[in-house]
Amino acid sequence: MTKFQYLLTSVDEGVGIMQINHPEKRNALGWELHREIIDALEEWAYDDEVAAVLIIGTEEYFCAGWALDVLQGTKDEDRTEFTDLALRLMVAIYDYRKPTVAAVAGVAPGYGMDVANMCDITIASKNAAFGSTQVKYAMNGFYHGMLSKMNTQRARRMLFTGDPISAEEALRVGLVDELVEIGTLRESALRLAKQIAENGSELTTVLKEVALRAQNMDHIGATAYELRVTHDLVQRGLFTRKIAEGLERIKAGTSKATERLTR
Repeated sequence: MTKFQYLLTSVDEGVGIMQINHPEKRNALGWELHREIIDALEEWAYDDEVAAVLIIGTEEYFCAGWALDVLQGTKDEDRTEFTDLALRLMVAIYDYRKPTVAAVAGVAPGYGMDVANMCDITIASKNAAFGSTQVKYAMNGFYHGMLSKMNTQRARRMLFTGDPISAEEALRVGLVDELVEIGTLRESALRLAKQIAENGSELTTVLKEVALRAQNMDHIGATAYELRVTHDLVQRGLFTRKIAEGLERIKAGTSKATERLTR
């Protein structure tokens, strides 16, 4: 596994864990971090040992957004190169071929919130806050990412004002899927990521493809597409093994379908 300067990476029970680790900048994304995150994602994309990816900062902060100081005193071509690099990162996460979980603590301003929104699921500590703060620096926030997780009015309000919202409000409007107690973020987010990863990379990759593509189709096209995916899956050895295991569990009175129902 590649050793990075500003990322701590590891694999735990099928989960590729990517911890952003640049405390001097509160994990703000400059040139190096952009490239390292892209490289780490590429390293895991076709690794069968990785079925899901967790992106996390610390229990105090996730990511302070774009490292704005890198644009001070730069020329037009340098700024173009930097925004091109940002696009590469955003596409790498947003269109990643495996499920991604963001674990957010502390204030996640601007691009920090955007990185979380590019992930499939966001888990937040109760000390988290989210804001599309780019407007305060004469830039635009990542509206599409907000819109993918909450309603139009709230997304536009955040885009236009740049004002942050609390973790509780983020949960209420759908920006966050789960709130956890302060100090338990890594444990809680990793638990979820492992629940996803236990299905194995072959299946999670197929399910991520469905999640990415079906939402952009009309209802008939999506239905037909998803049934074709089902037809493909039931031809696989994975289905044969899983259905046999599932039937044995049902006979034993411990159905896999309801094993976490009360948790």
